[in-house]
Amino acid sequence: MNTSSYKPRQITIGGQKYRIVYKKDLDDFGNLDVDKKIITIRENLNNKDRLDTLLHEAFHACLALSGLSYLIDDENKEEALVRAFDSLLLPVIKRELRKPYF
Repeated sequence: MNTSSYKPRQITIGGQKYRIVYKKDLDDFGNLDVDKKIITIRENLNNKDRLDTLLHEAFHACLALSGLSYLIDDENKEEALVRAFDSLLLPVIKRELRKPYF
């Protein structure tokens, strides 16, 4: 059993470095400050939820960096798109990463 804690301090998305900070009093699981390039994640999440939240916020960053968030121009629509990614594509990626390759 892996008891180590997954808690990265930085992630690179589209060649841009984003600082990751952890806060105890965060209402949401996480959020993204596009201009400051900071991803904030709730402190008390378990490793799975922390990774899922980081990937969720990273996808928001991808939309911002690509300019697609400007085309969407609606927080609810963007959140729906990111949640679709969370629930449909992320499980596929995680399953594929667990497969043995020869």
